[in-house]
Amino acid sequence: MTTTLHLRGPADVLAVLPYQLGYHPRDSVLVVSLHGRRMGLVQRLDLPPHEHLDQAVAAMTGPLAADGPESALLVGYEDAEGASSPMLNALDDACDEMGLPVADRLVVREGRWFALDCTSEACCPTAGTLLQPGHEVPAVADFVGMEVAPLVDREALVASLQPGSHPLLTRAVRACAQEWLQVVSDGHDEHQPDLEKQRARALAVWAELLREDDAAPAVTDLPPGDLALAACSLVDVHLRDALVAWLCPGTLELDLVDPGLREQLRRFLPVRGWGRGEPDVAEVTAQRRVEARLVALCGVLPDEWAVAALTVLANLAWWRGDGALTRVALDRALAVDSGYRLAALLERMVDLAIRPDRASA
Repeated sequence: MTTTLHLRGPADVLAVLPYQLGYHPRDSVLVVSLHGRRMGLVQRLDLPPHEHLDQAVAAMTGPLAADGPESALLVGYEDAEGASSPMLNALDDACDEMGLPVADRLVVREGRWFALDCTSEACCPTAGTLLQPGHEVPAVADFVGMEVAPLVDREALVASLQPGSHPLLTRAVRACAQEWLQVVSDGHDEHQPDLEKQRARALAVWAELLREDDAAPAVTDLPPGDLALAACSLVDVHLRDALVAWLCPGTLELDLVDPGLREQLRRFLPVRGWGRGEPDVAEVTAQRRVEARLVALCGVLPDEWAVAALTVLANLAWWRGDGALTRVALDRALAVDSGYRLAALLERMVDLAIRPDRASA
């Protein structure tokens, strides 16, 4: 999501970027689209080997152009001096060819930042400038108020979506899911609730999972049978798509959802006021809480039951503008099932920087 900048200079921008990404980047390059005083698309890529430099630049400039910025900010994060220079130089040349002004080229290394295009020792010493602590940057307080705390690195973000931190719970969820699958595969009508009752039971669980209030129990404290039911219910693609429509107004019109299912959504799920104009702090905080609960759910699901839930999470993350979480969720989903169509479609949208509409529900 775009963010109005109330920043005093490059030091403030660098302090805010980890909060935008959700983690502290390392050995990577960031391209930030600037629309006047608003940040648009924030892209990050690992520093590529020399032989892949052209492909890396093309991968970043395509979405950059699609975002239609007025200018761009280029930032290199490096452990070794000069490691990010080839990519920054190549991106600078590419922006010049596009007719896109580069507002600044910055390098972050060993706790300091350097401005490559400033020759004034007074404002940009050659020895670099210490990165500002977050508490000294007013804009960081806004993120903290929205319960945003960047992880230590991208690997930590990847780990948050991988099963492993609660192995006993994951094992119990797998067992419950297998029981559910066995009941369905038996094919005996007396063991299968009708579709409306089946969806009602699942949506009651989803209502608990999607809570945003302070009193909501931790996802990992919910019964493994409920977590398994939530994951298994997404085999019903109509229910899966309805959840995406409910969470991400504008991606799919609720009027296109089956009327009976639409009525069940309204009966069971929390009322959402999302997607109606620029979100305020309370709305962003609520969205982040729901997103965090979906992350927690995906982090306890075994691979064979995680793909659909990861895809729902990725849709919410992309709708919110969190490209880093979107990529990580899609990476795990497609590693398990490369043919999962909704995940593959969303990955293509992310590659092309096609933003979902944030229309009213």
